[in-house]
Amino acid sequence: MHDFYKERGLEVPKPAVPQPVPASRGRPRKVLGSVFRIPPELDISILLEFIGANEGTGNFKPLEKKFVRVSGEATIGHVEKFLRRKMDLDPACQVDIICGDHLLEHYQTLREIRQVIGESAVQPKEVMCQT
Repeated sequence: MHDFYKERGLEVPKPAVPQPVPASRGRPRKVLGSVFRIPPELDISILLEFIGANEGTGNFKPLEKKFVRVSGEATIGHVEKFLRRKMDLDPACQVDIICGDHLLEHYQTLREIRQVIGESAVQPKEVMCQT
């Protein structure tokens, strides 16, 4: 290190001296572990499963996470937009979202689906992409 500075005609810096840490005053702070609380507005958990695509659909990225927690006010249209962005789907690609045997409509909210179809309704969401 000294040679580097001397070759360039620079002053060799002095080694850093560790500074003493001042003692904190008052009561000691509690160290909390990581606490993750789910906000109450994110009240619906959905499981996303890709069940297939027609031939010639093109390339798409697989989903990184199968589980998503969202607001019950989110619509199937919101879920579709989320999937298009995450999977890099072509805008011309038709995305069908199915819950059990029900093909879901774009305007339906997740809370509405849970009330109409049942509590287990919002768990398995299957995604199918067609062109």
